[in-house]
Amino acid sequence: MKKTLLFLSLVCLPLMLFAQGKLTAYYANCDFDNYTKGQLIVDSNDPINRMVDYSTTKYKYEGDDTGEYYSSLILKSRVTVKQYQMSPLPVELVKDGATFVSPDGDEVRIFLANINGHKFYSYSDDGELRKYYDAAQTKAHQQYYAIRYVFRNEIWPEGYCFEDPLEVEDGIIKLYVDGRTLRFCSYSDPGDVRYRPYMLGFLEEQWMSTEEEYMEKQAYDDHGNLLTDVVEIVDIAPYWSIAYIADEDAIYINGKLHYRQ
Repeated sequence: MKKTLLFLSLVCLPLMLFAQGKLTAYYANCDFDNYTKGQLIVDSNDPINRMVDYSTTKYKYEGDDTGEYYSSLILKSRVTVKQYQMSPLPVELVKDGATFVSPDGDEVRIFLANINGHKFYSYSDDGELRKYYDAAQTKAHQQYYAIRYVFRNEIWPEGYCFEDPLEVEDGIIKLYVDGRTLRFCSYSDPGDVRYRPYMLGFLEEQWMSTEEEYMEKQAYDDHGNLLTDVVEIVDIAPYWSIAYIADEDAIYINGKLHYRQ
């Protein structure tokens, strides 16, 4: 009976696909300017930058960095455009843990985690930053899903490990946010380059280890046990364009597909 219910849920999954919308990604198809062949230029999950149709032969890449507008024109012949259908990620497809790996070895793991006796700390928002023990967040994270993303690039040639808890709602792991509610975006002015009136695949780092030894390496053991107390990030934190692509059974992050192992 359980297998039948799981099968039916997977069969019905395509009916939910359109709830998240399309993801459009723009890649350099040759080396030019500061881009290398195959590099992601921008995608439609980016809350700050975007690509717009400028003419029959050119795109305009534009953005707004804390009030400073910038733009550049890019020949369409230098750009490859790909579209992906962003899909919900039910916990049934993850269970206790699922691993996704890109062709060049970057790894995404989504797994069931537990607090393992540790604590969550936050900061007061009364005008003075004061760290305090957050009993509500600690209680909410006794057992939860978390993501680990391990990758290398020109900025982190030695490798970088990003880890953070994930929210679950109605049996779905939340990878998407309404752009109109995101602090990065404009929600009232369609002419603003940050206007994003649609669902974005967006993940921002929210918590970091309180212990230096875990800040740049895995803070969970192989069984999902948290190894350190964590504290809320109040400074500018890394954020990622993310989506589950059901057609590929893959996790998309910043232009790259990571396939289930």
